[in-house]
Amino acid sequence: MDADRRRGFADVDDALFDTTQIPLTSRDIRTVGELLHDVDHTARHLLMDVAGDDAGRLLHGWPDLVTAAASLWSSLPGQGFGAGAHTRDEPITRLVSVGDAIGRSLRSSSWPPASRPDRRMTQMTRTLGHAGDLVHRYGADIPVQRAESFRDLEAARARIMHALYVSAHAVGVSLHQHGHSRYRAALGTNRPIELNRRHSPYAVPPTTEWIRRMAVSEAAAGRYLDGRFTQALRGEANRPIEDDTRISQALAGWDIQAHRTLASDAWPTNMVLITRTQGLIAGAAMVLVDAAQHAGHLEPNDRLSPAIAEAGRAWSNLASRWGDLTATNARLDPDLMRTAAEVRAAYRELTHASTTMASLDVIANMPGLKRGTGATLHALESASELAYVVAEKSDVPGLTGPARALSIRAHNDIELGLAAPHPDGDVVWVSPADILAQRPVPVPRPVRDALRTASTATASATSNAAASAMLAQANRGGHRPVSLSPSQPVVANAQEDRHFTSAPSPDRGGQRRKSTSCTDRSEPVRPLR
Repeated sequence: MDADRRRGFADVDDALFDTTQIPLTSRDIRTVGELLHDVDHTARHLLMDVAGDDAGRLLHGWPDLVTAAASLWSSLPGQGFGAGAHTRDEPITRLVSVGDAIGRSLRSSSWPPASRPDRRMTQMTRTLGHAGDLVHRYGADIPVQRAESFRDLEAARARIMHALYVSAHAVGVSLHQHGHSRYRAALGTNRPIELNRRHSPYAVPPTTEWIRRMAVSEAAAGRYLDGRFTQALRGEANRPIEDDTRISQALAGWDIQAHRTLASDAWPTNMVLITRTQGLIAGAAMVLVDAAQHAGHLEPNDRLSPAIAEAGRAWSNLASRWGDLTATNARLDPDLMRTAAEVRAAYRELTHASTTMASLDVIANMPGLKRGTGATLHALESASELAYVVAEKSDVPGLTGPARALSIRAHNDIELGLAAPHPDGDVVWVSPADILAQRPVPVPRPVRDALRTASTATASATSNAAASAMLAQANRGGHRPVSLSPSQPVVANAQEDRHFTSAPSPDRGGQRRKSTSCTDRSEPVRPLR
């Protein structure tokens, strides 16, 4: 377009030609609400997976996270609109001042040492920044005078604050675990550490100061949410499904990107995300299959749901095992993260009514159910091939992982009979010096043997699910809906943000030898309630 023609447009359209005003979405089609759901999803995962070794990196990531949240908060339209607007913004202002002070102290403090921020903190910061770009670009078009728009904005603020609240609590938990580790390490030495008698017992130097300051941040966010969070979320807007092909496009993009990542040199750090997302797809498939049978899109099948459930359990178990081989500061493939987030958002759009799982009747009447179910069944078929690619990775030489997690896993696998013990009996599989120094170590033999077994079981379970899905696809047609109560909710195992996950694998039961300074990541994740 030439310059003369451009000058003919109204001034209000100038931003359309200003490349600095157009956010780089990286083909990310998620809405602001879906981005906030993703931040909440990451924060809950952080709380469940956090360990004492993460404390320093989490602290380094906290100031930037607060800054990104405050920037999004201030960019929301209608800042001065409504009663009590000034009081409403006081908590985020308080969080910014505390976060800035923590950032300044980190630059001059001897502990924690300088390091990159935790990747989960960085992920949330980037997602909030992307949401802020969208609001900055399109927020002026929101009619804040309308009651439904005002309630939706209040729900967005509640979600921002809830993500900060959960994240602050996760940092505090990590600091307490770090203090507990230091206390136990000092036992039996000539310099024991005295427990704190005024605050939390394990708020010991050098974590004492940081625990107190993070407690202030957590309390500030908690006061905003107290009595407001659930009420605010009731006003969250739910847009109608505009594209009934979204699930199929998301799954196709995921399958392509998962194979690309597995073929790259960065595959070891991305195995947890790949296996977790495959487990999520299996959990979502169970929901859609139930709804499709209720709507008459699928013939009732006694084999399909059990086969999908078994595949989901296998993926979930495999994800926990690869988690022990992955350092918490490992960098993830950004394209893989984006496609996984799109899969979560596409399924949530179809299966959730605001903050809760929708009933069978609601899902059965969704316009994208038939296409979404068909695409999901196709994804189950292709998952069997992906499972074999994943299984091959368990035989790759030179696998390493964090010393503490691998030590715990090796002893657990032997005690549960998942791996053969050493001929000499109970031996130390990982050097205590490596654990103390937090070094990456080669995977012990029991861990590798159990990983191979779990990979083989996953390939077998996904093959069975693929066969059942293929049969269900062949039998698709106009079938009469199954008889279910109109208000019966969909039964699905809920992850911490009520996304889908499979049931825990049987090999996770029994007594375990645990380190008190590290979260045992073999335990199934429970809902945050």
